[in-house]
Amino acid sequence: MVHPEFWDFSRIRYIVDLKNIKLPIGIIAVIVVQAFGVIWYMAQLDSTVTSLDATVTDIQDQATTVDVAVLQSDVENLKAQVIEIQETTSVIGALDVDSLWATVAEFEDRLDELEKTDALIDNEMRTIMSDHAGFGDVLKDLNMSGYNDNRAYGNYK
Repeated sequence: MVHPEFWDFSRIRYIVDLKNIKLPIGIIAVIVVQAFGVIWYMAQLDSTVTSLDATVTDIQDQATTVDVAVLQSDVENLKAQVIEIQETTSVIGALDVDSLWATVAEFEDRLDELEKTDALIDNEMRTIMSDHAGFGDVLKDLNMSGYNDNRAYGNYK
């Protein structure tokens, strides 16, 4: 158990008497120099914080300006795209789908005719080429019999 005298603070006044304390002048000078050092450090710290606060504000203003410019550019691009979509939609809406299908059917018919013509031309070409191969053989035979034709015929692929 703690004695009641332990909590009696009235005696502290007699233990630490500030009027009778004798400190050397060197210790007082060191304490004063440290106090001025702390004050100088705090002033420099305050100056640095103020400077950085101004820099952060400037950077935020610049970032805001850039963001606004980017957003304005994006809005302009979106407006242009919307106008282009509206123009395309109006053109598509003006088209007559039935006439387009009729035109497609007409083109398919013409394509079929062209394919048939191409097949006929290919067949005729093959016939002519095979005839030429035969003429080449005849001319070679004629050349051997005294007919002097120096042209080369045949070997068509």
